[in-house]
Amino acid sequence: MQKKPESKLWKAIRDGTRQLPVHWTRVESWATPGVPDLNGCYKGIDFWVELKVLTTKSDKKFPQYRPHQIAWQTKRTQVGGLVWNLVHHPSSSSLLFMDGKHLSQRLMDDDPVWDGRMEMPIDHDGWAEVLRRLTSTSTSSGEIT
Repeated sequence: MQKKPESKLWKAIRDGTRQLPVHWTRVESWATPGVPDLNGCYKGIDFWVELKVLTTKSDKKFPQYRPHQIAWQTKRTQVGGLVWNLVHHPSSSSLLFMDGKHLSQRLMDDDPVWDGRMEMPIDHDGWAEVLRRLTSTSTSSGEIT
């Protein structure tokens, strides 16, 4: 059976962060629709990650989201939860980051703005940077702090 693109992304994250002090829980929940794919804790910061793979040649579109995913991220971020959408764009070998607090509005506006972008990591330092970004917040202008 062929792996889904998100499963391959999860394997890359799991393997790439193995030597870093992060605790991952892969979530497969049919009981609570919309819950992101991963829950992580790094340096005492708890965060959630929705994994997506963007298969278009350009990164000027969004991957598909189900209504429950949008609702969950909106509710969680409204009470201060840290939720990220981590999107692999294989055509450009990039990882794209979008803070969950921006997801609903950007989808409604059809505004493909990303809060961060980096080359797909290949080493320890690259994966440490991914974790730094996933445990940060974005500003209203989209910059990761």
